[in-house]
Amino acid sequence: MELFKHSNYQKAIAMQNRYLTKSRFKLALTCLTQLYYAGKPTEYADQSLDDEFLEALAKGGYQVGELAKYYVSDDPVQEGITIAASDYYSSLKETEQRLSRPGKVVIAEAAFRFKNLFVRTDLVVRDGDTLHVYEVKAKSYEPGEEFLNKKGTAVLSAWKEYAYDVAFQRYVIANALAATGLKIRTYLMLVNKSQVTGIDGLNQFFKVYADGRGKKVVVKPGLRRSDLGNQILIAVPTDDVCDKIINDYAAPTDFSDTMTFEEFVWKAAELYQKNERVFTPVGSKCRSCPYITGPEHSSGLKSGFRECWEHATELKSLERPLVTELWNGLSGARSFADELVHLNKHFIHLVDEQDIAAKNPKEKGIPGLTPHTRRMEQINRVKAGDNQSYFDAEGLKHEMQQWKYPLHMIDFETSAVALPFFRGARPYEGIAFQFSHHIIDQNWQIRHATQYLSFEVGAFPNFEFVEALRAALSNDAGSIFRYHNHENTYLNLILRQLQASTIGLPNKDQLIEFILDITHDGKDRRGKRDMVDLYDLVLRYYYSPHAKGSNSLKAILPAIVAESDFLKSKYGRKGVYGIGLEVKSLNFDDHIWITAAAGNNPYKTLPRVFPEYDPETLDLLVRDMEDLADGGAAMTAYNYLQFSEVPVSQRESIRDSLYRYCELDTMAMVMLLEGWRAKLEI
Repeated sequence: MELFKHSNYQKAIAMQNRYLTKSRFKLALTCLTQLYYAGKPTEYADQSLDDEFLEALAKGGYQVGELAKYYVSDDPVQEGITIAASDYYSSLKETEQRLSRPGKVVIAEAAFRFKNLFVRTDLVVRDGDTLHVYEVKAKSYEPGEEFLNKKGTAVLSAWKEYAYDVAFQRYVIANALAATGLKIRTYLMLVNKSQVTGIDGLNQFFKVYADGRGKKVVVKPGLRRSDLGNQILIAVPTDDVCDKIINDYAAPTDFSDTMTFEEFVWKAAELYQKNERVFTPVGSKCRSCPYITGPEHSSGLKSGFRECWEHATELKSLERPLVTELWNGLSGARSFADELVHLNKHFIHLVDEQDIAAKNPKEKGIPGLTPHTRRMEQINRVKAGDNQSYFDAEGLKHEMQQWKYPLHMIDFETSAVALPFFRGARPYEGIAFQFSHHIIDQNWQIRHATQYLSFEVGAFPNFEFVEALRAALSNDAGSIFRYHNHENTYLNLILRQLQASTIGLPNKDQLIEFILDITHDGKDRRGKRDMVDLYDLVLRYYYSPHAKGSNSLKAILPAIVAESDFLKSKYGRKGVYGIGLEVKSLNFDDHIWITAAAGNNPYKTLPRVFPEYDPETLDLLVRDMEDLADGGAAMTAYNYLQFSEVPVSQRESIRDSLYRYCELDTMAMVMLLEGWRAKLEI
């Protein structure tokens, strides 16, 4: 069996960086233009997080990959199923040699090439005349879940990335092995979310370590399939889906409406090999473009984002806000940026009210700004060049009249990984490992009152967590504040865990009653002390141009600071915030939150959790996780402590950083309320 001709070896080496690989194919599906910017770190800025170690920590995907090997091999380490060679030629040659062996053959990281298409597969098993190809993904799957829409005319958006990935591999392998007569069967190996693990510390069998700027997963010595308990991964056949993608469906690309899968593959391969660029339509997809220079960027690198928009607008300068900055929240599947670009309106100042009018307007009767009027506040301020914020003083005063003192600010840090830490847990079952809690009393005296952090490897903290939270919040009937849905979501998760638990908790009923009292379920249940959502108050009563359409706390805090002399005066000097000072802290001796050196952004005054990574970079790890867009640093640090062997001194340093970061999240809520109160001149 010959996977390639040796006479082409030198040519392959010369062009080896121009193969269309799995990762490049995935990039092309996202945006064909980005193929041109990819792999040019000395020419184009690249904000993408290309760090295998951090990715492994954040989502456990590499651990899932190692676990999957034990479902096709009893002892993959002893059997040496993994091809370690990293270069194209060696990996192709070794794959060819192994597949030529008699009997059943199991290979991890097998390599296949067809012309200038190249893939490395997670797992292949050759059994008789059939080659079983497994693409392993750390994505949750409920047995019976469908990949296609009800009509069978397209892949569901939630599965598009994964289905097209395995289809691309099937296409390359089938063509590479066409002369062998082997039948190709493809599968997605996914995380079975309905399954529970029967052992404790499953994640501890696969430790993650940094290896330069990459990662390595070290498997427990002597580990065998029989040590892993029941199987928590499921192999889902994808032959039918791949056939439809390759033979029936138009390629899901905005480059062309009629291009077939095969045409798209070869177009992408040609563009990448020739290093040519085509411009695809700009729009909402550009919000996640990594080839962009930030406001503080001074490396001299070019911005692919800027070049695309300059081409689309036929302008050499983009000095006014683009429609990608227009707030798109609470609009369902609708994309205002895409609609406006279609109208040839690339800048916010060109947008008219009818352009963004609700298609089916509904009056909800909720006081304050509606999503539509909030967007118009942003548009009108851009048109007028007005940097003054919108502030509904009367509306906010009315809300404040409902609050009961003392006011409690709470913030949670959580994790949810593929391999469960504990016996009886399901994959991606949430873990609440930390909270911070600030109190504002009737006289607006402020103190960081309590905090909690689970620091033990392999411990299940959720019940202890809520017990500590109950102790912190049950001394009075004061109003409790959160920012967005995360805290409510996790308390409801812990509620279900408590209700299902058979552990003999002496105060189980009290913990359940506490959670019911301070949460709601999104249906009919709403606790008597249901938490106040500051995010909701921001949406209805406050818009700041400084936040540029974002309403995350990390954007809103520097926005309120920028327009508040009160906050800058109070928190821009020593002797105010710290242990035993005017505003009492549990973790800072004497901290200045607002400094010119940090751009008047309190979040930039903290030392990094990991010295080599800034917090914004770590947040990229969780940007696709619901409610976790600002929690990347904390979650990564917690998972690092769970997955890796960490020296005591480093554990203590990470612990101290986690305390400070979480304390700032609740202090940010305090400063937001103080800034509003100063505007109200109370």
